[in-house]
Formats: sequence, C-alpha cells, structure tokens
Amino acid sequence: MPGERAGQPVIVITGAGSGLGRVTAGLVAGQGSTVVVLDVDLAAAQETVAELERSGAQASALQADVTDPAAVARAKDAVLAEHGRIDGLVNNAGILTKQVLLSETLEAWQRTLDINVTGYFLCLQAFGGAMADAGSGAIVNIASIGGTRPTIGAGAYCVSKAGVLALTRQAALELGPSGVRVNAVSPGFMKTAMTADRYAVSGLEERRAQMIPLRRIAPLEEVAGVVAFLLTPAAGYVNGEEIVVDGGFVHSTTANVPQPA
Repeated sequence: MPGERAGQPVIVITGAGSGLGRVTAGLVAGQGSTVVVLDVDLAAAQETVAELERSGAQASALQADVTDPAAVARAKDAVLAEHGRIDGLVNNAGILTKQVLLSETLEAWQRTLDINVTGYFLCLQAFGGAMADAGSGAIVNIASIGGTRPTIGAGAYCVSKAGVLALTRQAALELGPSGVRVNAVSPGFMKTAMTADRYAVSGLEERRAQMIPLRRIAPLEEVAGVVAFLLTPAAGYVNGEEIVVDGGFVHSTTANVPQPA
C-alpha cells in the first residue's frame, strides 16, 4: 500500500490514561503497534502502560500538557528518540464543561477550546509533521456528535467539537499530499469518567437508550474499534471523513418528536 512503512508502527494516543483513550490503546496494541500513552497525568499513563505490558504489548508513557507547545514538542522529540518513528496519532485528550452559553465563564470557555481544539492542533503539528516528513501516517481526531448536533448545557464543548471537525477536514487537505491521512470519529452516548455523573441519575441511561435505534449505550470498545481501524492500512483510502459511532442516534430525531395521530 502506498506510504506504508515496514516495521512495527508507533502510535501516540493523547489522554490515554483513562476512558476511551485507554481502551483504544489496548486495541491498537492488539493490532501489533507500539503505543505511546501521552497524558497530563503521568501516573494514569503509567497505569495504562502497565496494563498493556501485562498483555505482552510494547508501550511507553509520557507526561505532557497538550496546551503547552513546548511540552508537545518535547514529547514528539522523546518519541522519536526512543522509537525512531511516529506512524499514527489519536487526538483524544479533552474536557467537557457543563454550562449554557449565557452562564459560561470566559475562563471555562477558553480552557475548553485550549484543550479540545488548540491541543489537537499542537499535537497535529508536532506528530503530524514528523509523519509528513516520513511520507506516511494516520491521525484520528476524537470529535463528538455534539459537533453537529448541539446539546443544551454543553455549549463550549459542542463548539469545540465543531472546531475539531473543521480541523480534521483542513488537515486532511493539507497533509494528504504528504501521505498522511486525517479523519475524525464522532461518538454518541458513552459512559466515561466525564459523563459518569449524568448516568448516576436514576433512569437516565434507560431513557437515553430508548432514543437510540440500537437501544443501548455504546461500550467504549465499539468506539475504540473504529478508531483503531482508521489507523490501519485497511483504511488507507479514507481521508477527511467523520465517522459517526452512535448506534443511529443522529438519524432518530424525528422518532422522538410527538406526531399527530
């Protein structure tokens, strides 16, 4: 396949100390890749690495704040120094703020955009630049259905995920000629640390499930599997796309609107 490099791929996953990032790391490692777990919480990153190593995978942990250009640059240099190559990046580190726009503080708004959009941009520049220099690679940005379907009470988050989708399309256009593919995965409802408080509300999971054609909330493995696929040569002609992984929720809107008899 054009652009494919021999040897074990090295995949960097941000925010892989927990949640979707950790599960994705396990699947990517299972595909035969070396995984670099990058997280602002080094202890959490090391826990993920220990879990991967117990399964026989090769992995390493790095601490970095994705909003700090110098820290991201150091992380890129560290990966190249240790592994000699970078074949893939999963931009996954993110936060979810829970305010309507009129109540959102400027500090919270800026922090959400800094992590969810600028952090992706900085990692794309650093790690994507290394891939472009090598002539091949794949980047997967974790977006959200909130990027195209706004949610009341998550205004800054939804705006940031719309930015991720625009970043994905722009980067796919610019990096494609260098052999680097850039795609986005937009999950629907998932149970993660960021959403745990919502699912603690009695009956909420059941009510949400009834709005989804598949009638269930996604296990993280089913979202991570799509991310892992996009990093493989099997997805070698997929570029600039948003893959929605939501059980059909975005197509079910009118099914939840009262209709005349």
